[in-house]
Amino acid sequence: MKQSESDFLNCLRQSSGYIQLHRGKTCVIYLPGELIVQSTNLQQFAEDIGHLHALGLKIVLVMGASPQINQALGLAKINWQNHQQFRITSVDMLLTLQQTIGQVRSQLEAAFSRQQTVANQPLSLCSGNWVIAQPKGVINGVDFQHTGQTRKINKQAIRAILDSEQIALLTPLAYSLTGEVFNLNTLEQACSVANKLEADKLLIYTNPQQMESLPRQLSLTELKNWSTNNDEQYQLIDQLINHATKVKRIHLMNESDPGSLLIELFSRDGIGTLVFTDRYHQIRPASIEDVSGIIDLISPLESQGKLVKRSRELLELEIQNFSVIERDGLVIGCGALYPFEDQSAELACLAIDPSYQGQELGEELLKYLEKSAQKADITQLFLLTTHTQHWFIEHGFKPGSLENLPQSRQSLYNYQRQSKVLIKELKHA
Repeated sequence: MKQSESDFLNCLRQSSGYIQLHRGKTCVIYLPGELIVQSTNLQQFAEDIGHLHALGLKIVLVMGASPQINQALGLAKINWQNHQQFRITSVDMLLTLQQTIGQVRSQLEAAFSRQQTVANQPLSLCSGNWVIAQPKGVINGVDFQHTGQTRKINKQAIRAILDSEQIALLTPLAYSLTGEVFNLNTLEQACSVANKLEADKLLIYTNPQQMESLPRQLSLTELKNWSTNNDEQYQLIDQLINHATKVKRIHLMNESDPGSLLIELFSRDGIGTLVFTDRYHQIRPASIEDVSGIIDLISPLESQGKLVKRSRELLELEIQNFSVIERDGLVIGCGALYPFEDQSAELACLAIDPSYQGQELGEELLKYLEKSAQKADITQLFLLTTHTQHWFIEHGFKPGSLENLPQSRQSLYNYQRQSKVLIKELKHA
């Protein structure tokens, strides 16, 4: 088998679970004007949206047009100002904005029409006056004039479009109940629409300044406490924490790489930054279905002599003693508690997938196991280790001796391994 064929099969196997996971889910995608400027990037984006649609995702596109508007205003010799990262929209600018946004929308529709020639199913964009706007108003003495913000969102109308297997398209233009035209910040609009729909995912194409120093994943709570590096990053974070709290997961991707959309959605670790408002992973008691995942996780450590070898049959018999960390259906951590006499228990087989180490998952799993032991009226934990004694000592365990172990566990001690004995007393409320 050629390497390219092997790589393809590995990618397909890894993505298959995500294909099932994402089918039928609602995704709001913020498409900045910077991505639309490059025709090759735009065409690749349209093709990837076609793939997502064919895989059963329900998609809302929120289209930006800032660089195109800047260019058009410059050619028309119309000056403009920004305040707090928002464009102040005067009456004189409205006609130019309407013409420019219409042209950009036409480019987008043309790219999707071209995509239909290679797609198995026709792919259509549909837009409407689903967002009711209101003036942004006067802030710190500055009148934003025809710059608006979302007031109401017709959730039912958007859902009807999605249920008819069309893609819903929103542009920066929206209208008030009195028929006035307003220019919306499309990032703010994307967050608001995703929040109203309680979307499963909000995918945002960003620039390097907005992504600067952000980790691969963090919670919305951690994002609230993030020290921003620049004004653009501050605006992005401000929009997310104020307008996207009901979105389950927010994906931030580089706008210079439209192909990042598929990698972000259909690979285990993605390519951008994931902000999660639900739990990105869960710790739970293991079940018999987890045995294969546990074996895959601990087999390398058993080969290295760091863990005692356990057969599948033994794991199946002892599965009630195990707990696992699960992320997107994948077991990425495990640990076990074996109760002994005198209200003691052995902590064993604590392991974290190397790809996820450095995220404090080991600490989180240890705390979970300690709480589980306390609920079972365990007053003392002990463990035997050959490699990680310092890590456990840092987390409250103290060196012990063989004589400190329960009598029944002493008889099982393997003198060839020469494992260190560590003990921790558990406090009960």
